Amino acid sequence: MKKQLFFLTMAAILAISVTSCKEDENAPSVSTTAVTSVTSTTATSGGDITSEGTSPVTARGVCWSTNANPTIADSKTSDGTGVGTFTSSITGLTPGSIYHARAYATNAEGTGYGADVQFSTASLIKTTGVVYTDGTDLYKFSYDAQSRIDTITNYWNDELDKTLYYDFSVPGELTIDRNGDLSVYELDNAGRVVKDADGSKYEYDADGYLLKMSEYWDAAFHLKYEMVITNGNVMKITTYDDDGVTAKKIKEFVYTSGENINGIDQVIVVDSPWKTIGGLYGKVSKNLVDYLEYWDPREDPIVKLRTTITYEFDANDRPTEIIRTGDGWQEVFTYTYY
Repeated sequence: MKKQLFFLTMAAILAISVTSCKEDENAPSVSTTAVTSVTSTTATSGGDITSEGTSPVTARGVCWSTNANPTIADSKTSDGTGVGTFTSSITGLTPGSIYHARAYATNAEGTGYGADVQFSTASLIKTTGVVYTDGTDLYKFSYDAQSRIDTITNYWNDELDKTLYYDFSVPGELTIDRNGDLSVYELDNAGRVVKDADGSKYEYDADGYLLKMSEYWDAAFHLKYEMVITNGNVMKITTYDDDGVTAKKIKEFVYTSGENINGIDQVIVVDSPWKTIGGLYGKVSKNLVDYLEYWDPREDPIVKLRTTITYEFDANDRPTEIIRTGDGWQEVFTYTYY
């Protein structure tokens, strides 16, 4: 009897194993796309379904978790049906965290998964400062539940200078209260500034990078800055004279292979360093700048000057100092993170 029970048990185990293998074989085959465009709360990935298995793919997307090998029981996107490639927008992430993601595809037989891909979200910037010869200008940031700036406190040489309060309560608008002085900014559907408090206009490309900035005066817009974007990096900025036509300064940027994960703006088109924190003026270059050259195209002969960039990083590879050095001058920007 015991011998018969043993064989029955083994037969059942073998049946389960065969069934499991069969289900795995019949599920779709899928690969995971590399994670890109990582911010503090979002990222982009996707997958490629190379085989639908023995029945049509009825659901596909990317699942993610802070644990390895996430499944569809975790957070996931839904990106259509069928075979082929797809792109997924991962949202609702926590800043400064390590995540795992993998593509999935489901048919009537089961769910197939791609390889596990690990990535880290950007840390929110806590402070940024500029060190001058006569002191330090420091800005401290706090954020709301949506990782939008809530309050900025400005210190000059460790003494409180001003406090700025951000109000997003009116759809399509941002009001900044600076010591009782209110400034209203017009926002687009992605939360980017399209019109500044002084009337300046901002235009973005389809990927969310700032392309043009035009100043408003004498009842008309005058082109001030124009950017060239290549592979997610600002490669060239042209500054125009008051006529909006004559180029008076050109900057060209060369980048390192290091990624600008924490969204530090190194191009510096907007006049105040605190304004670009939080992505209000679109995406920043995806890599860290190595050096830039700049010149006045009206000169003959052209004389190019260079600004080199050096970095100091913390244990999490976040820039803590960015030092810009030119001919006889130097600027030191400091950063801390939440």
